[in-house]
Amino acid sequence: MTKTTETKHAFHAKVKKIDIQDGESLIAVLNEHDAWELGVNKFDKIEIKHNGEYIVADADLTQHLVARGEIGLFAETTEKLHVNNKDIVSIHHTQRENLTVNAIKKKMRGEDITEEEINSIIKDISENKLTDTLATYYVASSFFKETSDKEMYLTAKAMAENGVTFKYPKDEIIADKHCIGGVPGNETTMIMIPLLASLGITMPKNFSKAITSPAATGECVSVLMNTEFEQPEIEHIIKECNACLIWGGALDLAPADDKLIKIQYPLAMQNIAKVVSSIMAKKYAMGVSHSLIDIPMGPTAKVKNIQEAQEWKQKFETVGKGLGMKMTVQITEANEPIGAGIGAVLQVREVLRVLQQHPKRPTDLEEKAVFLASKIIEIVGLAQGEEAIKLAYGQLVSGKAWEKMQQIIKVQAYNKEYTAPFVNGKTYEVKSEELKLAEYSEDIVAESDGEIKNIDMKQLNMVTRSLGAPHDLQAGIYLHHKTGATVKKGEVLFTLYANSTERIDTAKTMLEEKAFIEMK
Repeated sequence: MTKTTETKHAFHAKVKKIDIQDGESLIAVLNEHDAWELGVNKFDKIEIKHNGEYIVADADLTQHLVARGEIGLFAETTEKLHVNNKDIVSIHHTQRENLTVNAIKKKMRGEDITEEEINSIIKDISENKLTDTLATYYVASSFFKETSDKEMYLTAKAMAENGVTFKYPKDEIIADKHCIGGVPGNETTMIMIPLLASLGITMPKNFSKAITSPAATGECVSVLMNTEFEQPEIEHIIKECNACLIWGGALDLAPADDKLIKIQYPLAMQNIAKVVSSIMAKKYAMGVSHSLIDIPMGPTAKVKNIQEAQEWKQKFETVGKGLGMKMTVQITEANEPIGAGIGAVLQVREVLRVLQQHPKRPTDLEEKAVFLASKIIEIVGLAQGEEAIKLAYGQLVSGKAWEKMQQIIKVQAYNKEYTAPFVNGKTYEVKSEELKLAEYSEDIVAESDGEIKNIDMKQLNMVTRSLGAPHDLQAGIYLHHKTGATVKKGEVLFTLYANSTERIDTAKTMLEEKAFIEMK
């Protein structure tokens, strides 16, 4: 939501709340007669103003749903504008910057654009003033000509500055980690944040939710606690815990980024420069001074070879330097899933097993989390080399990382749906083996003796999503064996989890068509 200073010809209307959630767009419904008088057509952009602030919404028209003199607002729109039934708002036709349109035309012709033009584009996208068609042209233009390092940096800066930003005292170390994804499991974030915060390093972590994977950090954290807060609440959490685990989408953190992601999603095409800009924009907005980027590389991962990995690495380092951050970019091996649980609840069980040092904890997940944590320890100057690894591992063994996670869960408010916490005085504990799994499960066994040669991570993701992930946090797959394991006929390879038998059957059909485990 934006503060308004301009005054334009407008008409006033009474709010009528419509109990519909679109999930993506801000929508306002006008009576056709009012719309004609204002000169508004279906799908036009309109500004709605209330108490000195405004939002830009997509106009829809009706003959009967709202009366003349009313404006119907969907749930997301009323929340954004902080209005209630019968509040009076003013409605204005949106004025889009000609600078933005001309800049997009230049991009389409393969020409460079200026800092002023970049800011104009990002500002209009952030404020929802750009139509979906023009925003799509802007995204598509990135595939016609490689984005320069300068434009990539300026785009990240503009994205951050056109949304909520966090400020800290000068020279205070604010650290963060990010993985570009592509590997099932691999939930190192939920281990690293409390581990590093327990060492006194400020770790304000914001994250997105899954787009193509069975579970991103967003889904995993929401198994244990609330993730949606306003800025003052987040600042309180950071002050209390030296860390937070929050969803950036609820915060208007680099809001242009979320809009651009939705445009790219249908074709599953992402331009590296745009991805790097969006990731670094959110770090800059959170006030991050020291950042680690994890680039998993493997034959069925998002990044498949060292040439691709080095391209990603160079772009992250360039933008990070431009934004004044101290960077460490790690290219990590990704030949198979990290950990054995795939899907939010199952991945969280793996995380808790590591934090609680449970006998069943996945050593590959633990080792990767400790390694990456040691790299942040190095760049903030606490220790170097083997001493940094010992320091990180010591926080797990001593229980200090788990104590910090318990504090974060308590302050952010635990999720009762999936956890059964115990409160004993000041002790707050969620036990890994007491997480609530899906109602139905089925073991899939080996059809013959053999050795597991390969796990196709893309196919594993698809099968897991067929079970209901990421929307169903309890859906998933637990791998009983991984690459290199020798199994006997009839031995359980993995277990399917879902909240309906139909989902189990769908997954089994997919496995019949193409298995994600290759035997030899």
